[in-house]
Amino acid sequence: MKQVYLADIWGDTVDLHDLGKGIIIGIIISLSCYLGANKMIAMQAPDMAEKLVSAYSLLFGIGGCVISAIVSANLFKPKRTLNEEQFSEQDRDRVLKELNIDIKKEKEELKYADPKVLQEMKDLKLYELFYGPERTEQTPSSPPKGDET
Repeated sequence: MKQVYLADIWGDTVDLHDLGKGIIIGIIISLSCYLGANKMIAMQAPDMAEKLVSAYSLLFGIGGCVISAIVSANLFKPKRTLNEEQFSEQDRDRVLKELNIDIKKEKEELKYADPKVLQEMKDLKLYELFYGPERTEQTPSSPPKGDET
């Protein structure tokens, strides 16, 4: 079985062999665009200043970088795996502890949250994490039932 070396780059998991191939593709395409443009511009406008020819060629080289990024993105897909499983309350408590989240402070901040955010939290079953299942029908800014004034 082939050994796969993975790395986390900009929040995505990539195969280092694919990354190396992508870098080579990038060098070849962008350098070809730069050198080709340099040659073509110099031939089309022989009296143009050398620095100006180089500056215009650099724009084509940058365009080559964009093209090589598109080619590499289509050739080499990310190697991440998504694990979708149900988490227990202990798992949630562990994550909250690792992230140093104070439930009381978060509960207080939810009083000022947009209703759309609150609805999305309810849809994702996150709202009940702060207010418990008995309060999921109410928003924090609304008065409790039976206490209307």
